[in-house]
Amino acid sequence: MARRRYEIDEAKIQKFLKEGRGRGEGAHYLPWLTIQDVPSSGRSTRALGSTTGRTHHLLSDLETGLFLILDRSSLVIDIREQFPLPREETQRIAASMGVKHPREPKAGNEIVITTDFLITMRQGSETWLVARSVKPAGELEKKRVLEKQEIERRYWSSQSVSFGIVTENEIPKELVKNLRFLSEMRSLNGLIVPYEGYWADRESVFVSQFQQTSNCTLKEFFNYLEVEHGFQVGEALTVFRYLAANKVISFDLNKEWHVHLPIEHFVIDRCEYAAGAIANVIRQ
Repeated sequence: MARRRYEIDEAKIQKFLKEGRGRGEGAHYLPWLTIQDVPSSGRSTRALGSTTGRTHHLLSDLETGLFLILDRSSLVIDIREQFPLPREETQRIAASMGVKHPREPKAGNEIVITTDFLITMRQGSETWLVARSVKPAGELEKKRVLEKQEIERRYWSSQSVSFGIVTENEIPKELVKNLRFLSEMRSLNGLIVPYEGYWADRESVFVSQFQQTSNCTLKEFFNYLEVEHGFQVGEALTVFRYLAANKVISFDLNKEWHVHLPIEHFVIDRCEYAAGAIANVIRQ
């Protein structure tokens, strides 16, 4: 089998431009880099976004963590990953700084610099852009890394767009763990069912009974659904994850949770979100 060539030479840059990479919005955006374009260390991820309805290409665990936080936030209306900056502009900025523009190591050509996330946010009638780079905190001790980040910062400053660097220190581990667990069950399509509309029926029973239940644990509520309403083992947890992933059920995602918590810890039809997390990564 032929080995994949990962270098982005000039011919590949022109190919990407013709493909429309880096253009479009929402479901129609094409990232400049996909996980097929970079060497994999087992940390690249494809994630279906509920905000955009498309598959996002995330190149590290940190990128995935930030994406999950952004995708959950009601303030975020678009997420564009691996967003390319105009090469002539970044070349001019590098020259003005007296530093070398980043190059492709093997081919030797100057690369197209990308910003990890360009985020469109909306609150009320106000809409604005936020650009964020994702880096391990240890990387910021390297002079060359800081030079590249400064090129990005200066570019976005020229566009009047807020730019910042997000490290693992701004991404809550427990929150990301919970969001990963829920995102896996955002859709029930593909699960084998005895008849069409089966999961809709299960969801209806779950919600109606949940609203009438108190003074028990979540696990005891699941057992009740199995005994009294014919839920198969594991189905109640599946429906719970689906409803929580789609913000029908809410609970404190910043804390570790388990099925032995009182049912009062979980709320129907109140889509509270850990605002502190989005504040940590999005500062205007």
